[in-house]
Amino acid sequence: MVQQQRKLGIREYVSISILMAGAKVTEDTPTMLYKGVQNAAWMIPILAAGIFFIPFLLLNKTLLLYQNKDLFSVIVKLLGKYIGFCVCLLIFLISSIGISFDTRTYTNIIRTFYFPTTPIFVIYAILMAICAYGAKKGIQHIGSVSYLIVFYAVIFLYIALMLSAQSSSIQAVFPILGPGPFKIIKNSVRGLSLFADFFLLTMIIPFLRSGKEVRKGTWISYLFITFQLSVAVLVYICLFDTSLGTIGYPFHTLIRFISLGSYLPNVEIIFFVIWLLSAFIRFTVFIYINGMMFGYIFKIKDIEYLIPALAAIYLLIGSMPESSIEIAQSKLVVIAAVGPVFTIISVILWLAAVLRGEFKHAKNRNSM
Repeated sequence: MVQQQRKLGIREYVSISILMAGAKVTEDTPTMLYKGVQNAAWMIPILAAGIFFIPFLLLNKTLLLYQNKDLFSVIVKLLGKYIGFCVCLLIFLISSIGISFDTRTYTNIIRTFYFPTTPIFVIYAILMAICAYGAKKGIQHIGSVSYLIVFYAVIFLYIALMLSAQSSSIQAVFPILGPGPFKIIKNSVRGLSLFADFFLLTMIIPFLRSGKEVRKGTWISYLFITFQLSVAVLVYICLFDTSLGTIGYPFHTLIRFISLGSYLPNVEIIFFVIWLLSAFIRFTVFIYINGMMFGYIFKIKDIEYLIPALAAIYLLIGSMPESSIEIAQSKLVVIAAVGPVFTIISVILWLAAVLRGEFKHAKNRNSM
């Protein structure tokens, strides 16, 4: 695929990262976290971020040894042609399954709250068609649109959370440790999937201007998303208390009950539009990255022709489960696997670079 020469800046990169990873607070992720550790669920994003920090730091140090190389190129260089192929294929399959179930989750949200009489397949097909069209435009266009949207997405999220505070009770967070430290730590390991998007975003490193912007943008968005996830889950706990475990989509339940005075009693449509634009960007990036992965694995340069086909495949996979319960169960399996798998791969790549002496070679080159 022929790309424009313009590179992404730190603003576009941070915007993409926030829209991708930050969207988890508006779907069923908070409910899943609450089911694991009840009122201590707000701690999971912080602890998971702390656990994932070291492997992710090692991964970034390894990737930055190779200028303008994406994740798959580095994997094949460090692990060899055949092992590297298997690892790349595993990442692609996990990402593909994840995007299939995530897009179906968003389709269920749209139908349940906003278009209850529209067939699911119609909503799903429109969602995937728009995202595929956006992905074909290229990562530079996606970055520009992300930068235009991210401010409104973040502001409207925090407005919704603040407006709900009048009906919240801080007593809902006690006892602080919920079911106990052991269960919190156990669920924090499962919570590593909250930051899996950052692992996948390393595929677009070649499109950024410099390694310095990669480092700064990554850690700015990483800290911001950790804060946002924790705060949002805490607000949901204070607002819904024990009923959070039975609410499939707490954000959309929340915005249906907030108002801006007597003149604007029903403002959920405003939040819905911003949320929908953010969803389009999120899955557009996912489809583009998966197209890059598929193109690299099978040596296809013109990935623009792959994107509609991949979108259609994800549509078919996501349409297989008949109910939201089946979707939730399938997502739990993916969530349990994706975090540990990506963490292990990150550590293995760093170890391979150390054993091959890549860090020493880089140090010698810099000292010359």
